[in-house]
Amino acid sequence: MKNISLMNMTVFILFFGIALIEAFQKKNWLVAALFLALGLLSLWADLKINRKKK
Repeated sequence: MKNISLMNMTVFILFFGIALIEAFQKKNWLVAALFLALGLLSLWADLKINRKKK
């Protein structure tokens, strides 16, 4: 994960992390699962793009 730029990781943590925490606090499990899946998909795509740039 060291190939991810600091800005991309910050956006990832702020957007998906805060949305996921809020969904857990409200016990809205469907939304929590959605944000977790979107976050993992976004992280995977970012890692894949960074590998192609090398």
